[in-house]
Amino acid sequence: MSRLAPKSRDELTPAQQEQYDRIGRFRPPGPDGALGGPFDPWVRSPELAQRAVSFGNFIWERTTLERRIVEFAICVTARFWRSNVEWVAHARVALQQGVSQATLDDVMAERRPAGAPADEQLAYEICQSLHATHGLPEELYARAVAGFGEQGLVEIIATIGYYTMVAMTLNAFEVQAPGDRQPFDR
Repeated sequence: MSRLAPKSRDELTPAQQEQYDRIGRFRPPGPDGALGGPFDPWVRSPELAQRAVSFGNFIWERTTLERRIVEFAICVTARFWRSNVEWVAHARVALQQGVSQATLDDVMAERRPAGAPADEQLAYEICQSLHATHGLPEELYARAVAGFGEQGLVEIIATIGYYTMVAMTLNAFEVQAPGDRQPFDR
């Protein structure tokens, strides 16, 4: 159960309704009118919703990175933030994009996925370093640029930054994953 009291569309301001309708075009509301994920909290701030959704669309559709790497970086971020909704949604997509279950199991267990392809291992190191130390040591930075290019590294950083905001929103408002799928205790 979310900390936010559910609101029907009619209870929203006109600006909130505009964003609700915009989000509803790609994420139809449930029977209770909820959009789910971070979207119900974001709609409370219409300009933030508009900008966050636009940024998220870039991450989803337009980075130069393989979708597999984007989804993997999201999963590493979800694990770091113990974000149930983010993990449940993106682990499924990561598997569809070719990340192995063994790799996701390692991430869940907070182990470096030694059996993962080199690009996933590098993405893991980048994500972990930024989450844990808030920076990239020179050697890791050089490997990141060699592996993903400057643009790719910027886009990995944007991905984990965006999904950190998503995780923080979900955690702060105690948005639950559907059903009993709650891998992290809250």
